[in-house]
Amino acid sequence: MMLKQAIHRLGTHGFIGALLAGAVITAQAQTGPLSVEDRGGSRGGARTVAAESTGGNDGVIILMQQMQQYEEQLQDLQGQIERLRHELDRLKAAERERYLDLDTRINALAESTAPASADDENATGDGEEGGEPAVDPQADRQAYNDAQRKLLDRDFEGAVPALEAYLKEYPNGRYRPQAHFWLGEAYSNLKSPRLTQAREQFSKVVDDYPDHSRAPTSLYKLASLQARGGSTVQARDTLNRLVKQYPDSSEAELAKAMLKQLGN
Repeated sequence: MMLKQAIHRLGTHGFIGALLAGAVITAQAQTGPLSVEDRGGSRGGARTVAAESTGGNDGVIILMQQMQQYEEQLQDLQGQIERLRHELDRLKAAERERYLDLDTRINALAESTAPASADDENATGDGEEGGEPAVDPQADRQAYNDAQRKLLDRDFEGAVPALEAYLKEYPNGRYRPQAHFWLGEAYSNLKSPRLTQAREQFSKVVDDYPDHSRAPTSLYKLASLQARGGSTVQARDTLNRLVKQYPDSSEAELAKAMLKQLGN
């Protein structure tokens, strides 16, 4: 009797345990995969949104990088343009100086070999026609040629005292306008240029001998020295005076070019 009751109890408990175990397994079988799929689906959705968001940000970053590259290229091109403009200005200045140097040497050589002209004879002392002639015309010319020869040899250190001596010894000399001009050239080409004295000599030619052939060149030289010294306003005034007073001279064309460079 007791054995039968025990078997009955075990059977009853085993059946109930089996039922419970089966329910758990069934629940796991039903809910487990769904939970995994749900979790996987949630993660996949997050990855999709993140990918879309990341892709959009990458496009903006790439665009910004391209814009920065374009800006850097533009700045580089602007720098190249500035360097080329500076080089062009430098070449123009060098070409102008070579032209003026050649012009100076040709005219100096021509003046040293040419006979005295009526213009030279009238350009004496105070620059008025009929001025007192040199006491000794031959000595006058010889003294001037000796000083000018130093210029042809580009011996500016020797030309300065020679021209100063000529102007002192021949106050009514026939070649005073030329002497003032070449003295200005010599002053400005010394190893240690004396620019103030050079400007004074070129001004002397312009003010005292406005009708002399060296007056337009003296004005241009004066403007160049003024610009060189930083007196841009004075240089522009001098160049405008040159263009107005000597419009048909070759120096007037040079003056117009320099006015553009000075920002007229």
